[in-house]
Amino acid sequence: MRGNRKRIVKKAVDVCMTVLLLCLMAYQVMSETLHEWFGIGMTVLLIVHHILNIKWYSALIKGKYNAYRTVSAAVNTLLLVSIALTAVCGIAMSSKAVPFLYGILPVSFARRFHLSMSYWSFVLMGFHLGLHIPAMTAGWRLNGRGKTVLEAASAVISGFGFHLFVKSGIPNYLFFRSPFAFFDYDKSLPAVFAENFAMLTAFAFFGACCVSLMKGEKKEGKNGKLVAVILILAALLIGTALLLFEGGRREAAPSWGTSAPQTAGEDHANTEQTSRSPEDDGFLLLPGGTFTMGSPETENWRIADETPHTVTVSAFYIDPRETTGEEYARLMGEDPGAFAGEDLPVEQVSWLDAVLYANARSRESGLTPVYTVDENGVTWDRSADGYRLPTEAEWEYACRAGTETPFNTEKSMDADEANFYGHYPYEIEENYFDDSVLEARPGVYRQTTLPVGSFAPNGWGLYDMHGNVNEWCWDWYGAYDPEDAQDPSGPEDGTRHVYRGGGWNDFGKNMRSAYRAAGQSDLAAANLGIRLVRNAESGVPETVTAAETVYTLQSGGRVLIAYFSWGGNTRGIAKEIERQTGADLYEITPVHPYSDSYNTVLMEAQEDQHRNARPELSDPPESIEDYDVILLGYPNWWASIPMPVASFLELYDFSEKTIVPFCSHGGGRFGQSLTAIAKLAPDAVMGEGLSVHYSGGASLPDDVAAWLDRSGIERK
Repeated sequence: MRGNRKRIVKKAVDVCMTVLLLCLMAYQVMSETLHEWFGIGMTVLLIVHHILNIKWYSALIKGKYNAYRTVSAAVNTLLLVSIALTAVCGIAMSSKAVPFLYGILPVSFARRFHLSMSYWSFVLMGFHLGLHIPAMTAGWRLNGRGKTVLEAASAVISGFGFHLFVKSGIPNYLFFRSPFAFFDYDKSLPAVFAENFAMLTAFAFFGACCVSLMKGEKKEGKNGKLVAVILILAALLIGTALLLFEGGRREAAPSWGTSAPQTAGEDHANTEQTSRSPEDDGFLLLPGGTFTMGSPETENWRIADETPHTVTVSAFYIDPRETTGEEYARLMGEDPGAFAGEDLPVEQVSWLDAVLYANARSRESGLTPVYTVDENGVTWDRSADGYRLPTEAEWEYACRAGTETPFNTEKSMDADEANFYGHYPYEIEENYFDDSVLEARPGVYRQTTLPVGSFAPNGWGLYDMHGNVNEWCWDWYGAYDPEDAQDPSGPEDGTRHVYRGGGWNDFGKNMRSAYRAAGQSDLAAANLGIRLVRNAESGVPETVTAAETVYTLQSGGRVLIAYFSWGGNTRGIAKEIERQTGADLYEITPVHPYSDSYNTVLMEAQEDQHRNARPELSDPPESIEDYDVILLGYPNWWASIPMPVASFLELYDFSEKTIVPFCSHGGGRFGQSLTAIAKLAPDAVMGEGLSVHYSGGASLPDDVAAWLDRSGIERK
């Protein structure tokens, strides 16, 4: 009786694990919270399963191993390892179920392994079930016809499952060829479960057929093996036929192998055609209009430089998509981007690079180049018909598409609608531990750019105005001039140029239509790209000059390492820099320190950012006049600098000094911290930053050395 009860418990646990597995693989129709708790449940059941089957371990070293036992032992062992790795990596990324364990492994590493191991668990679980199907169905009484029908139905379902497995791109996930998963979020819950069940059935079917091949059938002998081969071939043929019928397209991952749909006459990569009219390029005509630029005081997470004011914009043509790396390389010789793939937006381009590309595009198309670049700077001929960067007003007008809300979707955006740091949608900061109140829930963080046009366009047919990459504008950064209301082109001078829209590693708050970022004209970053526009009518008969700003990085003189650290990661980087340079070291410490509790400091940090606080510092240097270079370190907190760093920057005059930032981060690199520094120290020269994932690991000394050499900082 006791043994019978144990067998019932074992079967119940196995059934629950199978159901939970199907739930876990249906990520796109489950909330993040459910997914994490289902994962915890799966881990607990796995432990129970192995306790109930503890005798299996002691039997491993006993007896002889035939083909079946060898394969079974290998599959069971690999399944245990893959599920265990999936659980550990999932826990390291958990923001709901066990947030106190978030980051126990480097998150980017955990995310990639979690993706691969979860699909290996899925495949191996199916195969594991298949190896036991003959034993589980041994008592079934089926006549010859019934058995044939069952085998044929299984082959058809398995063929369909094989077809879904390939079409969904799962082999890429298994072998780390894709850093993130693509899902069709429009599918219903029943459809997702049915497809996952078909794929699980396929691997169970192949496992069961392998049993027949390894063991044969006592009654049917060789015929049993022949039937198994025929069934496997039939399933593979069905799956292959379905793939060929659909043209081999990968429905769930269009962005790796196919470009987004193009409008009539549009061919961005056509090197033979010379485009002379905007319509030939696929550019869209935006009618002129009047709108309120900036954000109302009621908009959450607004910044003081977003003063609302009325602006009128004349009609202009705009590229519905961001400029791709292929388009850029065709004219400029190479794609400088950090990411590889078809139709990805160009990035790692500076403002000056964007200006030169616009001129090259104009010359190729037989148009009058808009810009003149000489020793005096860049002069814009506003009447020229060539390609150019949008003004900041044109960009916001195009992005909003008639809306007045923080995003052009008129609701908070999630990771299904834009490519950004999907874990941190709009207003997550103050709702981190209870995101149920959010309009947009946390989603996937892809950690890379996506092909242009991967998401639905805004109301005017423009893609990726929010997210993917930020886009350079013509304007100098500065306060808005309410009197400059007709086709404004920004301040007459400045030290930083504006870029807009947010990128793949930005938080939701930094994708808002009104959000303004700024950087030196030589700033090139992996989330910063280009979108071109053209005049629709004869432009204003005037020229505007962006006077050349000479950025001279200090490579000599005294160096100060000033840093803020909470958990010790930034402190460790600062100490390594001190070891290699012998520079003076100052730790930025607030008079009232932040809490030692991780959960508490998360809230304290966002509250300080929300109210733009300036915490009083403990024992700051009386002066920094004797220093030429400030190596400024900090953790990336909520996609920006911690507010004690803002206090430090406002204490001193950084004119003609060089600030070279370094930061520790959990996956967002610099976020918008470089913009924050650029705005707070507008007259400083900004050097190339160093972003370090958490503490940097064993490669930190080499990474620091290379960064110091690139920055011209002398090492001991």
